[in-house]
Amino acid sequence: WDFHCVRINDLKNSFIDFNTLEQIALIHKWDTPYWDINTKLSNEEVIIVTDAQLSIVFASRNITKMNGYTPEEVIGKSPSMFQGKKTSSVVSKQIRRAIQLKKSFEKKVLNYKKNGDIYFCLINGYPIYNEKGEFSHFIAFEKAA
Repeated sequence: WDFHCVRINDLKNSFIDFNTLEQIALIHKWDTPYWDINTKLSNEEVIIVTDAQLSIVFASRNITKMNGYTPEEVIGKSPSMFQGKKTSSVVSKQIRRAIQLKKSFEKKVLNYKKNGDIYFCLINGYPIYNEKGEFSHFIAFEKAA
Protein backbone atom coordinates (compact mmCIF):
# COMPACT_ATOMS: atom_id res chain seq x y z
CA TRP A 1 0.00 0.00 0.00
CA ASP A 2 3.03 2.26 -0.09
CA PHE A 3 2.08 3.41 -3.61
CA HIS A 4 -1.23 4.66 -2.22
CA CYS A 5 0.54 6.71 0.47
CA VAL A 6 2.91 8.20 -2.12
CA ARG A 7 -0.02 9.22 -4.34
CA ILE A 8 -1.87 10.79 -1.40
CA ASN A 9 1.27 12.74 -0.48
CA ASP A 10 1.68 13.91 -4.08
CA LEU A 11 -1.93 15.12 -4.15
CA LYS A 12 -1.50 16.90 -0.83
CA ASN A 13 1.67 18.62 -2.05
CA SER A 14 -0.04 19.66 -5.30
CA PHE A 15 -2.86 21.18 -3.28
CA ILE A 16 -0.40 23.09 -1.07
CA ASP A 17 1.55 24.30 -4.12
CA PHE A 18 -1.61 25.40 -5.91
CA ASN A 19 -2.78 27.39 -2.90
CA THR A 20 0.64 28.98 -2.40
CA LEU A 21 0.77 30.06 -6.05
CA GLU A 22 -2.75 31.42 -5.81
CA GLN A 23 -1.72 33.52 -2.80
CA ILE A 24 1.38 34.87 -4.59
CA ALA A 25 -0.79 35.80 -7.58
CA LEU A 26 -3.32 37.59 -5.36
CA ILE A 27 -0.69 39.49 -3.36
CA HIS A 28 1.07 40.72 -6.51
CA LYS A 29 -2.16 41.17 -8.48
CA TRP A 30 -1.02 39.08 -11.41
CA ASP A 31 -2.83 39.54 -14.68
CA THR A 32 -2.03 36.09 -16.02
CA PRO A 33 -3.22 34.00 -18.88
CA TYR A 34 -4.97 30.82 -17.94
CA TRP A 35 -2.51 28.10 -16.96
CA ASP A 36 -3.95 24.86 -15.71
CA ILE A 37 -1.65 24.70 -12.69
CA ASN A 38 -3.33 21.60 -11.25
CA THR A 39 -2.74 19.64 -14.45
CA LYS A 40 0.86 20.80 -14.63
CA LEU A 41 1.48 19.76 -11.04
CA SER A 42 -0.28 16.41 -11.50
CA ASN A 43 1.79 15.82 -14.66
CA GLU A 44 4.83 16.17 -12.39
CA GLU A 45 5.96 19.42 -13.94
CA VAL A 46 8.02 21.52 -11.58
CA ILE A 47 6.93 25.13 -11.25
CA ILE A 48 9.46 27.80 -10.37
CA VAL A 49 8.60 31.47 -9.89
CA THR A 50 11.22 34.20 -9.72
CA ASP A 51 10.78 37.83 -8.84
CA ALA A 52 11.82 40.62 -11.21
CA GLN A 53 15.44 40.29 -9.98
CA LEU A 54 15.38 36.54 -10.84
CA SER A 55 15.47 35.38 -7.26
CA ILE A 56 13.39 32.23 -6.72
CA VAL A 57 10.30 33.02 -4.64
CA PHE A 58 8.46 29.73 -5.21
CA ALA A 59 9.35 26.18 -6.19
CA SER A 60 6.80 23.38 -6.27
CA ARG A 61 7.39 20.54 -3.85
CA ASN A 62 7.95 18.04 -6.65
CA ILE A 63 11.27 19.73 -7.43
CA THR A 64 12.86 17.20 -5.08
CA LYS A 65 11.89 14.33 -7.38
CA MET A 66 13.49 16.07 -10.36
CA ASN A 67 16.77 17.29 -8.93
CA GLY A 68 17.04 16.47 -5.23
CA TYR A 69 16.63 20.03 -3.94
CA THR A 70 13.82 20.98 -1.60
CA PRO A 71 11.87 24.20 -2.18
CA GLU A 72 13.42 25.65 0.97
CA GLU A 73 16.93 25.11 -0.44
CA VAL A 74 16.25 27.07 -3.63
CA ILE A 75 14.13 29.97 -2.34
CA GLY A 76 16.14 33.19 -2.55
CA LYS A 77 18.62 31.78 -5.07
CA SER A 78 18.95 32.19 -8.82
CA PRO A 79 17.81 29.41 -11.19
CA SER A 80 21.39 29.39 -12.48
CA MET A 81 22.18 27.33 -9.37
CA PHE A 82 21.06 24.29 -11.40
CA GLN A 83 23.65 24.89 -14.11
CA GLY A 84 27.27 23.82 -14.26
CA LYS A 85 30.29 23.51 -16.49
CA LYS A 86 28.59 21.17 -18.99
CA THR A 87 25.57 23.44 -19.36
CA SER A 88 25.53 25.03 -22.81
CA SER A 89 26.56 28.67 -22.58
CA VAL A 90 24.64 29.29 -25.82
CA VAL A 91 21.37 28.00 -24.34
CA SER A 92 22.02 29.90 -21.09
CA LYS A 93 22.53 33.12 -23.04
CA GLN A 94 19.35 32.52 -25.04
CA ILE A 95 17.38 32.06 -21.83
CA ARG A 96 18.95 35.16 -20.25
CA ARG A 97 18.16 37.18 -23.38
CA ALA A 98 14.52 36.07 -23.39
CA ILE A 99 14.24 37.00 -19.73
CA GLN A 100 15.85 40.41 -20.32
CA LEU A 101 13.39 41.06 -23.14
CA LYS A 102 10.54 39.70 -20.99
CA LYS A 103 9.67 37.15 -23.68
CA SER A 104 8.32 33.63 -23.35
CA PHE A 105 10.73 30.85 -24.17
CA GLU A 106 11.04 27.09 -24.45
CA LYS A 107 14.49 25.61 -24.05
CA LYS A 108 16.05 22.27 -23.26
CA VAL A 109 18.99 22.77 -20.91
CA LEU A 110 21.49 20.50 -19.23
CA ASN A 111 21.10 20.97 -15.47
CA TYR A 112 22.71 19.49 -12.41
CA LYS A 113 21.00 17.65 -9.57
CA LYS A 114 21.91 18.27 -5.95
CA ASN A 115 24.10 15.15 -5.97
CA GLY A 116 25.99 16.38 -9.06
CA ASP A 117 24.29 14.11 -11.61
CA ILE A 118 23.23 15.80 -14.83
CA TYR A 119 19.81 15.78 -16.45
CA PHE A 120 18.12 17.50 -19.35
CA CYS A 121 15.33 19.84 -18.40
CA LEU A 122 12.68 21.23 -20.74
CA ILE A 123 11.78 24.72 -19.54
CA ASN A 124 8.78 26.77 -20.65
CA GLY A 125 9.18 30.25 -19.21
CA TYR A 126 6.71 33.15 -19.22
CA PRO A 127 6.83 36.72 -17.95
CA ILE A 128 4.06 37.68 -15.55
CA TYR A 129 2.61 41.17 -15.39
CA ASN A 130 0.43 42.72 -12.73
CA GLU A 131 -2.95 44.33 -13.31
CA LYS A 132 -1.23 47.66 -14.13
CA GLY A 133 0.75 46.00 -16.93
CA GLU A 134 4.03 46.15 -15.00
CA PHE A 135 6.46 43.24 -15.14
CA SER A 136 6.19 41.37 -11.86
CA HIS A 137 7.59 37.83 -11.99
CA PHE A 138 8.73 35.05 -14.25
CA ILE A 139 7.18 31.58 -14.11
CA ALA A 140 8.76 28.43 -15.49
CA PHE A 141 7.16 25.05 -16.03
CA GLU A 142 9.90 22.43 -16.06
CA LYS A 143 10.16 18.71 -16.61
CA ALA A 144 12.98 16.26 -17.06
CA ALA A 145 13.49 15.65 -20.76
